[in-house]
Amino acid sequence: MAPGIIDDEPSGDPDSNHGAPGDSRYDECRIVWAGGNQARDLAETLSGSAATKASGNLAASTIEAGGDLLVLSNRTSLDLCSVAIPDGFNRDTTESVVAAMGGGPHSTLAAIVADWLAQRLQIPASAVYGYSEPDDLPQAEEVLNKIVSRLPRLDARTVEASSPAAMVGWLPEGTLLIVGAPGGSWFQRRFFGPGARIQAKAPSGTIVVNHNPARVYQVMQSPIAYGPNMRVADALQLSNGLDVVVAEDGKLLGVVKAHTLRDARQDLELHHVMDHGVFLSADDEFDEALGLISVDGGDLIPVVDDQARLVGCISATDLTPPPLS
Repeated sequence: MAPGIIDDEPSGDPDSNHGAPGDSRYDECRIVWAGGNQARDLAETLSGSAATKASGNLAASTIEAGGDLLVLSNRTSLDLCSVAIPDGFNRDTTESVVAAMGGGPHSTLAAIVADWLAQRLQIPASAVYGYSEPDDLPQAEEVLNKIVSRLPRLDARTVEASSPAAMVGWLPEGTLLIVGAPGGSWFQRRFFGPGARIQAKAPSGTIVVNHNPARVYQVMQSPIAYGPNMRVADALQLSNGLDVVVAEDGKLLGVVKAHTLRDARQDLELHHVMDHGVFLSADDEFDEALGLISVDGGDLIPVVDDQARLVGCISATDLTPPPLS
């Protein structure tokens, strides 16, 4: 048996592994929600009532709010950020939370959301890997050890069961089950199979989560732009010698590198010395920004929306991955 993993039932000790009040691990996560009361309640529970309700275009609302997690009433094809869909969630009757584990990022997100809820509600949380064949135990232990190293407050458990319904059967009343979207694990395949969704319903409802790659909009900073007719001397003084973004009427025109500002004739206007250069879209994947900034020497890169309007900027100081990555 791997360290930190047990294969019996939960101890039921409510003080064994939840976070302390005021824990700030997830305070920087930004949540957007749309749909009915359950979506709103889950979003507000996770965010401490600071969630943003989507209005109009869901994608535009998510980007504008900088959403790290989108809480919805129904499945969606939107992949701008990770998604959580509650079914039967009631914070007042939830006494514990269990993340059903398997390989892949969806299960990791399930564990993160379980840990997050445990801290917000001050209840115990576990990460459980269900398997049907003894040969699957080594993989289960490997997955759980990785989760424990990232989320040490979670109990990690392996459960051998013939079906998801049997696995869920030992969950005590008041347990909320969190499971990743369909993936490669035995539990995920069976849980989302015909009829299994209803059969395996947890005592206090379920939350299905879907992990999506981090996006540029989640880490970009508010832009500071200068007009094309500003003199180089003025821009150099105002920018403290850093790169300068040039825009007009909200539209990106170009960038003037710091070394260009220093070397150019001081009476020239910015449109004479700017470079159209590289830029990012707000919905580009975070990894794409990593590659561009690495190639571009860590300089400032402007970020635009789908109409080429300047909406942000990103530099080497913004390269910390978002909290749910």
